Amino acid sequence: MDKAARCLDILKMLQENGVVRVDELAEKFGTSEMTIRRDLKFLSQQYNIQRTYGGAIMPQGQPVVRIISFDEERIKNKEAKEKIAKKAASLIHTRQRIFIDAGSTTRLIVNYINNDSYNIIVTNHLQTAEAALNIDHLSVIMLGGEIIGISKCTTGEITEEQLRKYQLDIAFLGAAAIGSDGFLYDGYSPEARFKKAVFDVAKETYLLADSTKFNTYDLNCFGSLSQIKAVITDSGITEEGLTLLKKHKVEVIIAD
Repeated sequence: MDKAARCLDILKMLQENGVVRVDELAEKFGTSEMTIRRDLKFLSQQYNIQRTYGGAIMPQGQPVVRIISFDEERIKNKEAKEKIAKKAASLIHTRQRIFIDAGSTTRLIVNYINNDSYNIIVTNHLQTAEAALNIDHLSVIMLGGEIIGISKCTTGEITEEQLRKYQLDIAFLGAAAIGSDGFLYDGYSPEARFKKAVFDVAKETYLLADSTKFNTYDLNCFGSLSQIKAVITDSGITEEGLTLLKKHKVEVIIAD
């Protein structure tokens, strides 16, 4: 079993049991305790788990959540994400109803929207809504609901109920991972559930994903490549990634 699959299994165990031990994991996966400690160190940098002397635990009552930085200076692959967002904005036409989700790439789209586009922006992300309000001729709908502190976005049943009241011309989604199985993954289950609802109300959905997201996995599946109009990515995408998209008959838009 490779590191990615092993780490995903560890996260599932933490989500189900709230605790894991190094010695037990080493025995389960047939690897050294040092390897497991490195896995746990990596996971603690990516998710809200807590390292302990003999393993790792989840904070009481909390689900496993991928920690995503929305601090401009800490966003990974920022240059590629800016290009992807700019390319996505070029697909927007005048007087469209547009959904933009809370991803670190999707939220950059607002920076490139034409000032005279007279569009309606629907979002569950506080910073996206605030940025859109500063653009002339844009109308902004901020979906209510429970606010996730890490990502500053709303989610939950109220958010989904409000979203379903709208018919959207175009939606821009991000993903934590795009598996070699053709499914799309997110690191937080309520947000993944919310993203599923977007497919029901959008005429066209575009996936914005930098090249590091391909052939990787996360905890929660929210859709498949077959539901996507096109994937917008950067020129660093590998042949393996292109083969995956071709296999699932998805249009590829390279932002360069």
